[in-house]
Amino acid sequence: ADFGLFVQLTPEQSRQSSVAGTSGWLVPEVVKGQPYGPKVDIWSFGIVGIEMLEQEVPCRNATPASAQLLTARGERPQLRQPNRFSSCLCDFLSCCLQTDVKCRWSAKELLK
Repeated sequence: ADFGLFVQLTPEQSRQSSVAGTSGWLVPEVVKGQPYGPKVDIWSFGIVGIEMLEQEVPCRNATPASAQLLTARGERPQLRQPNRFSSCLCDFLSCCLQTDVKCRWSAKELLK
């Protein structure tokens, strides 16, 4: 998450539509110019998880534009060698990196 770009959502304004963030971490709904809510942070959390496990960003060789294009086409970042990690961890990251926001888990669901 880009903490310098945070937005405080309220019950009255639970979604945002401005485009801001770092290309490799932008969620599909932002790339497509759709309104977005708190689950954008779950996507970023999944990206950071991959970065921590692999010690580099998922789209390290992609230009910002190509990273956004991949995201817009519904391709999501994945571990390069998932067999190095537990299936539980891989499933957790998969729940964070769902391109359909309705399928992406909330923080509450991830903590269960």
